[in-house]
Amino acid sequence: MIHIALIGLGGMGSRWAGVISGNTSLDAVVDSGIKGTPSFKDVLDDDYINAVIIAVPHNSLYWMTRDALKAGKHVLCEKPGTINSKELKKNMRLAKRKNLVYKIGYNYRFHDAFIKAREFFNDGVIGDLVFIRARHGFGGRIGYEREWRINEKIGGGGHLHDQGVHMIDMAKSFMGKIKDVRGFRSDNYWKSGTEDNAFVLLKDQNGVMASIHSSLTQWKRMHSFEIYGTKGYLSIEGLGKRYGDGERLIIGNRTGDAEREIECDSVADHSLTKELNEFVSAILFNTPVSPTPTECCETLRIVEKIYRKSKI
Repeated sequence: MIHIALIGLGGMGSRWAGVISGNTSLDAVVDSGIKGTPSFKDVLDDDYINAVIIAVPHNSLYWMTRDALKAGKHVLCEKPGTINSKELKKNMRLAKRKNLVYKIGYNYRFHDAFIKAREFFNDGVIGDLVFIRARHGFGGRIGYEREWRINEKIGGGGHLHDQGVHMIDMAKSFMGKIKDVRGFRSDNYWKSGTEDNAFVLLKDQNGVMASIHSSLTQWKRMHSFEIYGTKGYLSIEGLGKRYGDGERLIIGNRTGDAEREIECDSVADHSLTKELNEFVSAILFNTPVSPTPTECCETLRIVEKIYRKSKI
């Protein structure tokens, strides 16, 4: 049995609380906004708890992960793991030194459509990779400009640092080593001081390119991830029930006819269940995690390059 403490009971924390079951036990919840919950230090001092899930604003991810690892706890930390790649590297070294599992929660890898798409891709159904095109975003709630996710001091950046990292991670997972990064950002609507839209171009060692648009002014939630190969294409439309009408995988050939559509599991929290199972397996059986912390560090470095080159 893995005894877990959940740190943070906001949007993602509440979702995590709903999937902890089976050979995992939720033994403590820490939330500074809820009276009666234990302190973070209480959890670290509790030898009964051997793992923590950290789902707090980005500017606390680094030090909470660091302190949990120092206390001998395995850590599943929400993406992007830290504000910057230097902090993430420090926690990677600490986890290795303490022989602990350190997993960063990029749950899109565990959505049904992405799992199926990867199987078809690996089986060579669409041939060699030619390009990737990804679009993802939502409109932002009323008053979003006052929320932490678009506050650069708390979130580390804007929408690219929050939701865009998912698309960068997914694109990298199909591509080779990224050799060139270009990008532009804008702050034309929310006027928060950081990006509400980001346009990213990635180019790998084989010349394959990916274009990514991460938007906080989409107004209608949407998710589209297209993978084009020499023989055909895979298109993931929707992402659970929140982004479009369910979640679908479309498979097409080079001539553009005879598309095949596969309905996928549209319960988004099932991706968290799969992710948690991988975390537990890594603890019990020393199996690998996906993405690896090194891959997560590369994603943050890409974001940092765009931030350095693209001023608002």
